[in-house]
Amino acid sequence: MNGQPEPPDMDFEQIYRDRADGVPWDIGEPQPALAELVDDAWCQGRILDIGCGTGELALALAARGHSVTGVDLAPSAIARARRKAAERGLAAEFVAADATELSGYDGGFDTVVDSGLLHCLQPSAQVRYLDVLRRICRPGGRVAVLCFADLPAARTPDRGRLTEDGLRELFADGWDVEALEPAAILGLIPDGLGEMSTWPRDDEGRTPMTGWRLRAHRTPREQSARPGD
Repeated sequence: MNGQPEPPDMDFEQIYRDRADGVPWDIGEPQPALAELVDDAWCQGRILDIGCGTGELALALAARGHSVTGVDLAPSAIARARRKAAERGLAAEFVAADATELSGYDGGFDTVVDSGLLHCLQPSAQVRYLDVLRRICRPGGRVAVLCFADLPAARTPDRGRLTEDGLRELFADGWDVEALEPAAILGLIPDGLGEMSTWPRDDEGRTPMTGWRLRAHRTPREQSARPGD
């Protein structure tokens, strides 16, 4: 934490309620950087899609036969995810819960995927979130995080950017970082948002923004303990 005041939290439930036609980060499919991990069979065992939104990534995993749970703070997002699962005939559990205080899943997951949750959290909440990840991920399990990158000339919203050093620091205790690499995050940016609305778009109207994709493995608890613990 840098001692600066934290910006106000975003009310994601209100955003989902007010934007019945869709939110900018919901592109109608999983983010390509995480879909690649699904296609490559990187995701294993029991899987948690944390900050699942309307469920596209969780449903892509369910379609591959994985046992998957999606968690999101916004009940309206969870309701949409459940409707999608029913419409597609897919078995996935969706739960409305706070990812920074998640209970009842200790040691419950072999893989956790985060498609844009970490960068939405305040610095203090990020610390609590990492505590949750350590608690719910089995030793040897894996986590994949897609988040906005703080890099020169980065195309991202003003809030939530993470430096490489900051991201590595968050995952310093209890994790072996397998890879940390640049990755695009696609968004549907509406007109009227100043410079953001002028950023390039692909053939489907989606704007590639500047991100990181981190993959890490949970170390055994005895290895992750701090000296003196």
